[in-house]
Amino acid sequence: MIGDRVTPSGKVSVEIIRANGNVEHLQGSNAIHQDIRNKLAASLAAGTSAISCIANPAFDNDNFTSPTNGQSGIYIIHTNGTKYEMVSTKTSTDSNGTAKTFTIKGVLRAEATYTIASGVLGHAYSTSSGAFTTITSTHTFSENIGLVDGDQLTVTWVITIADS
Repeated sequence: MIGDRVTPSGKVSVEIIRANGNVEHLQGSNAIHQDIRNKLAASLAAGTSAISCIANPAFDNDNFTSPTNGQSGIYIIHTNGTKYEMVSTKTSTDSNGTAKTFTIKGVLRAEATYTIASGVLGHAYSTSSGAFTTITSTHTFSENIGLVDGDQLTVTWVITIADS
């Protein structure tokens, strides 16, 4: 969804069983510590985490090849359902007092005619399932993207872990 925010949250439930047999329940929100927010953002942007969308090895083909097993990054989906990996690199990481942001860029060069409908950003593509083991984000383009021989497609994904 446009404008989705990744905001860690939680709740605490408490049950008190009194000596007289009465049971009381309390519930409230808990405060998610900044340490875990930082770790979540760092794990997604890291080169060696179990959920990173840019984990090493990252996709490294820019010539409309099927996604490589075990690699991470961006793949795009043709209108016929065929998936193609994009050379995927982390281009920036920004951290300020309210959010952690990182940018992943994917590049493909067409040598024929293709019509692209959507893209997926994720961790560890599985050729047996035909999907990432962890999907970070998906996007359906507002209209199909037509490419012809010589065109280059660049997809830039910006992920922000909000502080609140």
